[in-house]
Amino acid sequence: MRIFFRIVGVACLFLFVGLSFHVLDLQSLFMQMRSLLHRPILLALLVGLYGASFLLKTYAWRLYLHEKITLREGLYGLLYSLLVNHLSPLKIGDAVRIAAVTKRGRVSWAEAAQSVIVMRLLDLLILGLFGAFGTLLLFQQLSVRVLLFVLGCVLMLIIALFLRHKAPSFLQKQLQQLSSALQGGRGAAIVLLVAVSWIFEAFVIFGISSNVSFWEAVWVNSVTIAGQVFQLTPGGVGTYETVMTFALRAVGVPVQKAYEWALLSHGFKFLFSYGAGLLVFLIYPIQLASYLRYKKKGETNEWRK
Repeated sequence: MRIFFRIVGVACLFLFVGLSFHVLDLQSLFMQMRSLLHRPILLALLVGLYGASFLLKTYAWRLYLHEKITLREGLYGLLYSLLVNHLSPLKIGDAVRIAAVTKRGRVSWAEAAQSVIVMRLLDLLILGLFGAFGTLLLFQQLSVRVLLFVLGCVLMLIIALFLRHKAPSFLQKQLQQLSSALQGGRGAAIVLLVAVSWIFEAFVIFGISSNVSFWEAVWVNSVTIAGQVFQLTPGGVGTYETVMTFALRAVGVPVQKAYEWALLSHGFKFLFSYGAGLLVFLIYPIQLASYLRYKKKGETNEWRK
């Protein structure tokens, strides 16, 4: 299964290189970029909405942890995670996310780690539902519906089999935790906050594109983010652009425009991650080397830096 994930990731990178070779028009891309830069109100709105998506995720995470962390600590953790995942090809951002919320000692390392896993599972579940419902609602041709729906189901089945094979008891425990967390009013609020956060993130591609409806943008964003399970490069460079280009093509966008919008939206997210990450580092610095040293010694509950 791990080999399969890597093969798909490498295939996406090759497709990205092929797209770049056949489609990339620097003059057209610069014109698109200049047009976007000449709309400062739109850019400010996209920054605000994209930032709000992380605020909503933070609030959902805080609810899951029964308010043991402050909204500020949770947001710092998410933005640290975003920064590190855009700097490293390895998905190690969650380790920094855990470090940020355990810094004050109100949450143990084990509790923080378990909450991150559950929130990740919830993200994938909601993105999968958006992708599935979007496929059924947006596409009129039955053949396209069936193809996309089957591909999505196969992908989710492969991921589930991979997790079950690698850690059956671990997966069962996390699913039980997720099921328990989603019960009652608190659980409904968590699901709603996470779902709306992904809708807010879809405003990025909706604002950058010119002829994509909002619900098409939500579907495109959901498929693209779900496709990052195949990430092999920092920030998913190559994988993100390939998946988004093909998703935009599926809703009728010409391939050159789809490719350019994918580049611009990903570039926007890179700049946001670096800007927000640097700001958080200045406001709420953590010494990751010290944290990992404590973790290695099994002393994460005593982590205070």
